[in-house]
Amino acid sequence: MKPLTHFLKTHLPSTTGYSGRLRIKPLKGDGSDRRVYRLYAGNQSFICVAHPLGRKGFPSENDSFFYIAQHLREKMLPTPLIHAFDPRSGLFLMQDFGDFSLESVIKKIKEPLLIKRVYETILKLLLKIQIEGPRDFDSHYCYDTPIFDGRFSWERESCYFIDAFLKGYLGWKTVQSSVKKELKDLALRVDQEKGRLFLYRDFQSRNIMIWDGGIGLIDFQAARLGPPQYDLASVLIDPYVNIPEQIQEELFDFYLKELSDSIPVKLEIFRKNYEIIAFQRNLQILGAFAFLSRVKGKTYFEDYIPAALISLKRRVASRPFRPYKEVKHLIRDL
Repeated sequence: MKPLTHFLKTHLPSTTGYSGRLRIKPLKGDGSDRRVYRLYAGNQSFICVAHPLGRKGFPSENDSFFYIAQHLREKMLPTPLIHAFDPRSGLFLMQDFGDFSLESVIKKIKEPLLIKRVYETILKLLLKIQIEGPRDFDSHYCYDTPIFDGRFSWERESCYFIDAFLKGYLGWKTVQSSVKKELKDLALRVDQEKGRLFLYRDFQSRNIMIWDGGIGLIDFQAARLGPPQYDLASVLIDPYVNIPEQIQEELFDFYLKELSDSIPVKLEIFRKNYEIIAFQRNLQILGAFAFLSRVKGKTYFEDYIPAALISLKRRVASRPFRPYKEVKHLIRDL
Protein backbone atom coordinates (compact mmCIF):
# COMPACT_ATOMS: atom_id res chain seq x y z
CA MET A 1 0.00 0.00 0.00
CA LYS A 2 2.95 2.38 0.61
CA PRO A 3 3.89 2.67 -3.10
CA LEU A 4 0.25 3.39 -3.87
CA THR A 5 -0.16 6.14 -1.28
CA HIS A 6 3.19 7.68 -2.26
CA PHE A 7 2.11 7.69 -5.92
CA LEU A 8 -1.20 9.34 -5.07
CA LYS A 9 0.28 11.97 -2.76
CA THR A 10 2.87 12.78 -5.41
CA HIS A 11 0.59 13.00 -8.43
CA LEU A 12 -2.84 13.99 -7.13
CA PRO A 13 -1.95 17.58 -6.11
CA SER A 14 -0.15 18.30 -9.37
CA THR A 15 -2.91 16.85 -11.56
CA THR A 16 -6.09 17.83 -9.70
CA GLY A 17 -5.00 20.44 -7.18
CA TYR A 18 -6.18 18.33 -4.23
CA SER A 19 -3.80 17.91 -1.29
CA GLY A 20 -6.13 16.96 1.56
CA ARG A 21 -6.97 13.66 3.26
CA LEU A 22 -7.38 10.60 1.02
CA ARG A 23 -9.79 7.69 1.37
CA ILE A 24 -8.95 4.55 -0.59
CA LYS A 25 -11.47 1.75 -1.17
CA PRO A 26 -10.44 -1.55 -2.84
CA LEU A 27 -12.86 -2.60 -5.60
CA LYS A 28 -13.73 -6.14 -6.58
CA GLY A 29 -11.66 -7.31 -9.51
CA ASP A 30 -12.89 -9.36 -12.43
CA GLY A 31 -10.79 -11.62 -14.65
CA SER A 32 -7.47 -9.77 -14.65
CA ASP A 33 -4.54 -9.53 -12.22
CA ARG A 34 -4.97 -5.78 -11.82
CA ARG A 35 -5.85 -4.34 -8.43
CA VAL A 36 -8.38 -1.53 -8.64
CA TYR A 37 -9.11 1.13 -6.02
CA ARG A 38 -11.54 4.01 -5.77
CA LEU A 39 -9.92 7.12 -4.37
CA TYR A 40 -12.04 9.74 -2.60
CA ALA A 41 -10.44 13.18 -2.57
CA GLY A 42 -12.80 15.75 -1.11
CA ASN A 43 -15.96 15.66 -3.21
CA GLN A 44 -14.19 13.98 -6.15
CA SER A 45 -13.54 10.33 -6.87
CA PHE A 46 -10.87 8.72 -9.02
CA ILE A 47 -9.84 5.23 -10.02
CA CYS A 48 -6.36 3.98 -9.25
CA VAL A 49 -5.14 0.81 -10.96
CA ALA A 50 -2.11 -1.14 -9.78
CA HIS A 51 -0.73 -3.54 -12.37
CA PRO A 52 2.94 -4.28 -11.67
CA LEU A 53 2.79 -7.46 -13.78
CA GLY A 54 1.82 -5.35 -16.79
CA ARG A 55 5.01 -3.28 -16.88
CA LYS A 56 7.38 -5.84 -18.43
CA GLY A 57 8.95 -5.29 -21.84
CA PHE A 58 8.17 -2.64 -24.40
CA PRO A 59 5.54 -2.08 -25.27
CA SER A 60 4.23 -3.51 -22.03
CA GLU A 61 0.55 -4.13 -21.35
CA ASN A 62 0.50 -0.89 -19.35
CA ASP A 63 2.15 1.01 -22.20
CA SER A 64 -0.56 -0.25 -24.53
CA PHE A 65 -3.35 0.82 -22.18
CA PHE A 66 -1.86 4.29 -21.80
CA TYR A 67 -1.30 4.80 -25.54
CA ILE A 68 -4.68 3.40 -26.64
CA ALA A 69 -6.56 5.41 -24.01
CA GLN A 70 -4.99 8.61 -25.33
CA HIS A 71 -5.37 7.61 -28.97
CA LEU A 72 -9.10 6.87 -28.70
CA ARG A 73 -9.73 9.90 -26.52
CA GLU A 74 -8.23 12.10 -29.24
CA LYS A 75 -10.89 10.63 -31.53
CA MET A 76 -13.57 11.82 -29.08
CA LEU A 77 -14.18 8.27 -27.89
CA PRO A 78 -15.01 7.72 -24.20
CA THR A 79 -11.86 6.22 -22.69
CA PRO A 80 -10.97 7.44 -19.19
CA LEU A 81 -8.89 10.57 -18.74
CA ILE A 82 -5.55 9.42 -17.30
CA HIS A 83 -4.28 11.95 -14.76
CA ALA A 84 -1.02 10.15 -14.02
CA PHE A 85 0.86 7.01 -15.07
CA ASP A 86 4.04 5.64 -13.52
CA PRO A 87 5.54 2.98 -15.85
CA ARG A 88 8.05 1.83 -13.22
CA SER A 89 5.46 0.92 -10.60
CA GLY A 90 2.60 0.09 -12.95
CA LEU A 91 0.24 2.60 -11.31
CA PHE A 92 -2.47 4.67 -12.99
CA LEU A 93 -4.62 7.50 -11.67
CA MET A 94 -7.65 8.03 -13.88
CA GLN A 95 -11.22 9.15 -14.32
CA ASP A 96 -13.95 7.30 -12.42
CA PHE A 97 -16.82 5.95 -14.56
CA GLY A 98 -18.77 4.68 -11.54
CA ASP A 99 -20.09 1.23 -10.68
CA PHE A 100 -22.71 0.50 -13.34
CA SER A 101 -21.62 -1.67 -16.23
CA LEU A 102 -23.76 -2.37 -19.27
CA GLU A 103 -24.31 -5.84 -17.80
CA SER A 104 -25.80 -4.46 -14.58
CA VAL A 105 -28.01 -2.01 -16.47
CA ILE A 106 -29.35 -4.56 -18.97
CA LYS A 107 -30.21 -7.05 -16.22
CA LYS A 108 -32.57 -4.48 -14.71
CA ILE A 109 -34.46 -3.95 -17.98
CA LYS A 110 -37.44 -6.21 -18.57
CA GLU A 111 -38.67 -4.81 -21.88
CA PRO A 112 -36.98 -6.45 -24.93
CA LEU A 113 -37.54 -3.39 -27.10
CA LEU A 114 -35.69 -1.19 -24.61
CA ILE A 115 -32.82 -3.70 -24.46
CA LYS A 116 -32.61 -3.52 -28.23
CA ARG A 117 -32.55 0.30 -28.18
CA VAL A 118 -29.73 0.33 -25.63
CA TYR A 119 -27.68 -2.06 -27.74
CA GLU A 120 -28.28 -0.03 -30.87
CA THR A 121 -26.58 2.86 -29.09
CA ILE A 122 -23.70 0.58 -28.11
CA LEU A 123 -23.33 -0.69 -31.67
CA LYS A 124 -23.20 2.85 -33.03
CA LEU A 125 -20.36 3.51 -30.59
CA LEU A 126 -18.63 0.29 -31.69
CA LEU A 127 -18.78 1.40 -35.30
CA LYS A 128 -17.24 4.73 -34.41
CA ILE A 129 -14.43 2.92 -32.56
CA GLN A 130 -13.85 0.56 -35.47
CA ILE A 131 -13.77 3.25 -38.14
CA GLU A 132 -12.10 6.12 -36.27
CA GLY A 133 -9.65 3.94 -34.34
CA PRO A 134 -7.31 2.97 -37.21
CA ARG A 135 -6.67 6.58 -38.21
CA ASP A 136 -3.12 7.52 -37.13
CA PHE A 137 -2.99 4.37 -34.98
CA ASP A 138 0.56 3.25 -34.20
CA SER A 139 0.38 -0.54 -33.93
CA HIS A 140 3.91 -0.63 -32.46
CA TYR A 141 2.19 0.11 -29.16
CA CYS A 142 0.20 -3.14 -29.29
CA TYR A 143 1.81 -5.32 -26.63
CA ASP A 144 0.16 -8.55 -27.78
CA THR A 145 0.71 -8.55 -31.58
CA PRO A 146 -0.42 -5.71 -33.88
CA ILE A 147 -3.08 -7.67 -35.75
CA PHE A 148 -5.70 -10.33 -35.14
CA ASP A 149 -5.46 -13.02 -37.83
CA GLY A 150 -6.06 -16.72 -38.33
CA ARG A 151 -2.75 -17.84 -36.85
CA PHE A 152 -3.34 -15.79 -33.71
CA SER A 153 -6.88 -17.17 -33.45
CA TRP A 154 -5.62 -20.76 -33.70
CA GLU A 155 -2.80 -20.36 -31.20
CA ARG A 156 -4.57 -18.14 -28.69
CA GLU A 157 -8.24 -19.13 -28.97
CA SER A 158 -8.64 -22.64 -30.42
CA CYS A 159 -5.67 -24.01 -28.46
CA TYR A 160 -6.84 -22.12 -25.39
CA PHE A 161 -10.20 -23.88 -25.72
CA ILE A 162 -8.47 -27.27 -26.09
CA ASP A 163 -6.05 -26.80 -23.19
CA ALA A 164 -8.09 -24.79 -20.69
CA PHE A 165 -11.62 -26.04 -21.35
CA LEU A 166 -11.47 -29.55 -22.81
CA LYS A 167 -8.41 -30.69 -20.85
CA GLY A 168 -8.22 -28.36 -17.85
CA TYR A 169 -11.95 -28.05 -17.11
CA LEU A 170 -13.56 -31.20 -18.52
CA GLY A 171 -10.55 -33.39 -17.76
CA TRP A 172 -9.95 -34.78 -21.23
CA LYS A 173 -6.59 -36.53 -21.58
CA THR A 174 -6.26 -36.12 -25.33
CA VAL A 175 -8.03 -34.50 -28.27
CA GLN A 176 -8.07 -36.36 -31.58
CA SER A 177 -5.77 -35.02 -34.27
CA SER A 178 -8.69 -34.96 -36.72
CA VAL A 179 -10.55 -32.57 -34.39
CA LYS A 180 -7.48 -30.36 -34.04
CA LYS A 181 -7.05 -30.30 -37.80
CA GLU A 182 -10.63 -29.07 -38.32
CA LEU A 183 -10.32 -26.51 -35.54
CA LYS A 184 -7.12 -25.17 -37.07
CA ASP A 185 -8.75 -24.95 -40.49
CA LEU A 186 -11.65 -23.01 -39.01
CA ALA A 187 -9.30 -20.62 -37.24
CA LEU A 188 -7.32 -19.94 -40.40
CA ARG A 189 -10.57 -19.09 -42.19
CA VAL A 190 -10.54 -15.88 -40.15
CA ASP A 191 -8.17 -14.61 -42.84
CA GLN A 192 -10.93 -14.81 -45.44
CA GLU A 193 -12.21 -11.56 -43.95
CA LYS A 194 -10.06 -8.90 -45.59
CA GLY A 195 -11.48 -5.95 -43.67
CA ARG A 196 -9.11 -4.61 -41.02
CA LEU A 197 -10.66 -2.11 -38.64
CA PHE A 198 -9.87 -1.22 -35.03
CA LEU A 199 -10.40 -4.31 -32.86
CA TYR A 200 -11.10 -3.74 -29.15
CA ARG A 201 -10.71 -7.51 -28.50
CA ASP A 202 -12.92 -7.63 -25.38
CA PHE A 203 -15.90 -5.45 -26.25
CA GLN A 204 -18.43 -6.94 -23.83
CA SER A 205 -20.89 -5.74 -21.20
CA ARG A 206 -18.48 -5.67 -18.25
CA ASN A 207 -16.08 -3.40 -20.12
CA ILE A 208 -18.73 -0.83 -21.06
CA MET A 209 -19.69 1.49 -18.21
CA ILE A 210 -22.87 3.54 -17.98
CA TRP A 211 -22.53 6.70 -15.91
CA ASP A 212 -24.08 10.15 -15.65
CA GLY A 213 -21.71 11.40 -18.36
CA GLY A 214 -22.83 8.73 -20.83
CA ILE A 215 -20.77 5.67 -21.77
CA GLY A 216 -17.26 4.84 -20.56
CA LEU A 217 -14.85 2.27 -21.97
CA ILE A 218 -12.40 0.18 -19.93
CA ASP A 219 -10.05 -2.80 -20.51
CA PHE A 220 -9.05 -2.00 -24.08
CA GLN A 221 -5.32 -2.67 -23.67
CA ALA A 222 -5.42 -5.71 -26.00
CA ALA A 223 -6.71 -3.65 -28.92
CA ARG A 224 -5.13 -3.99 -32.36
CA LEU A 225 -6.28 -4.16 -35.98
CA GLY A 226 -8.56 -6.98 -37.09
CA PRO A 227 -11.86 -8.10 -38.61
CA PRO A 228 -14.94 -6.10 -37.57
CA GLN A 229 -16.96 -9.26 -36.90
CA TYR A 230 -14.91 -10.07 -33.79
CA ASP A 231 -16.04 -7.16 -31.62
CA LEU A 232 -19.57 -7.48 -32.98
CA ALA A 233 -19.62 -11.12 -31.85
CA SER A 234 -18.07 -10.18 -28.50
CA VAL A 235 -20.99 -7.93 -27.64
CA LEU A 236 -23.78 -10.02 -29.20
CA ILE A 237 -22.89 -13.47 -27.81
CA ASP A 238 -21.72 -12.09 -24.45
CA PRO A 239 -22.72 -14.75 -21.84
CA TYR A 240 -22.89 -12.17 -19.05
CA VAL A 241 -26.17 -10.84 -20.46
CA ASN A 242 -27.17 -13.70 -22.81
CA ILE A 243 -29.10 -11.63 -25.35
CA PRO A 244 -31.99 -13.68 -26.83
CA GLU A 245 -31.17 -15.09 -30.27
CA GLN A 246 -33.95 -13.14 -32.01
CA ILE A 247 -32.66 -9.82 -30.65
CA GLN A 248 -29.11 -10.81 -31.63
CA GLU A 249 -30.31 -11.27 -35.22
CA GLU A 250 -32.09 -7.92 -35.23
CA LEU A 251 -29.02 -6.19 -33.81
CA PHE A 252 -26.79 -7.90 -36.35
CA ASP A 253 -28.97 -6.52 -39.15
CA PHE A 254 -28.93 -3.07 -37.54
CA TYR A 255 -25.13 -3.11 -37.31
CA LEU A 256 -24.73 -4.31 -40.88
CA LYS A 257 -26.93 -1.52 -42.22
CA GLU A 258 -25.01 1.09 -40.22
CA LEU A 259 -21.67 -0.34 -41.34
CA SER A 260 -22.69 -0.42 -45.01
CA ASP A 261 -23.65 3.24 -44.75
CA SER A 262 -20.02 3.99 -43.85
CA ILE A 263 -17.90 1.56 -45.87
CA PRO A 264 -18.50 -0.89 -48.76
CA VAL A 265 -19.69 -4.27 -47.45
CA LYS A 266 -20.50 -7.53 -49.26
CA LEU A 267 -23.37 -8.63 -47.05
CA GLU A 268 -23.37 -12.36 -47.73
CA ILE A 269 -19.61 -12.68 -47.29
CA PHE A 270 -19.71 -10.58 -44.11
CA ARG A 271 -22.37 -12.86 -42.65
CA LYS A 272 -20.49 -16.06 -43.50
CA ASN A 273 -17.30 -14.69 -42.01
CA TYR A 274 -19.20 -13.56 -38.93
CA GLU A 275 -20.25 -17.15 -38.18
CA ILE A 276 -16.62 -18.33 -38.30
CA ILE A 277 -15.24 -15.42 -36.27
CA ALA A 278 -18.06 -15.60 -33.70
CA PHE A 279 -17.18 -19.30 -33.32
CA GLN A 280 -13.58 -18.35 -32.52
CA ARG A 281 -14.74 -15.78 -29.97
CA ASN A 282 -16.96 -18.41 -28.38
CA LEU A 283 -13.97 -20.76 -28.02
CA GLN A 284 -12.01 -17.94 -26.37
CA ILE A 285 -14.84 -17.28 -23.92
CA LEU A 286 -15.02 -20.91 -22.83
CA GLY A 287 -11.24 -21.15 -22.50
CA ALA A 288 -11.17 -17.99 -20.39
CA PHE A 289 -14.02 -19.06 -18.08
CA ALA A 290 -12.38 -22.47 -17.58
CA PHE A 291 -8.96 -20.97 -16.86
CA LEU A 292 -10.31 -18.34 -14.47
CA SER A 293 -12.42 -20.83 -12.53
CA ARG A 294 -9.94 -23.72 -12.30
CA VAL A 295 -6.52 -22.03 -12.34
CA LYS A 296 -7.26 -18.61 -10.84
CA GLY A 297 -9.85 -19.95 -8.38
CA LYS A 298 -12.55 -17.52 -9.55
CA THR A 299 -15.24 -20.17 -9.58
CA TYR A 300 -18.08 -17.69 -10.15
CA PHE A 301 -17.10 -17.67 -13.84
CA GLU A 302 -18.47 -21.22 -14.06
CA ASP A 303 -21.98 -19.77 -13.87
CA TYR A 304 -21.60 -18.42 -17.42
CA ILE A 305 -20.28 -21.59 -19.06
CA PRO A 306 -23.75 -23.08 -19.84
CA ALA A 307 -24.83 -19.98 -21.79
CA ALA A 308 -21.53 -19.98 -23.71
CA LEU A 309 -21.95 -23.66 -24.56
CA ILE A 310 -25.50 -23.16 -25.83
CA SER A 311 -24.28 -20.32 -28.02
CA LEU A 312 -21.49 -22.51 -29.42
CA LYS A 313 -23.87 -25.37 -30.21
CA ARG A 314 -26.22 -23.02 -32.05
CA ARG A 315 -23.35 -21.63 -34.07
CA VAL A 316 -22.05 -24.96 -35.39
CA ALA A 317 -25.56 -25.78 -36.62
CA SER A 318 -25.20 -23.03 -39.24
CA ARG A 319 -24.25 -23.64 -42.86
CA PRO A 320 -20.51 -22.73 -42.79
CA PHE A 321 -19.86 -25.64 -40.40
CA ARG A 322 -21.34 -28.41 -42.57
CA PRO A 323 -17.91 -29.67 -43.76
CA TYR A 324 -16.56 -29.87 -40.19
CA LYS A 325 -18.13 -33.11 -39.01
CA GLU A 326 -15.56 -33.87 -36.30
CA VAL A 327 -15.94 -30.43 -34.69
CA LYS A 328 -19.73 -30.58 -34.91
CA HIS A 329 -19.74 -33.99 -33.25
CA LEU A 330 -17.37 -32.79 -30.52
CA ILE A 331 -19.41 -29.72 -29.67
CA ARG A 332 -22.77 -31.47 -29.91
CA ASP A 333 -21.70 -33.88 -27.16
CA LEU A 334 -20.26 -31.32 -24.73
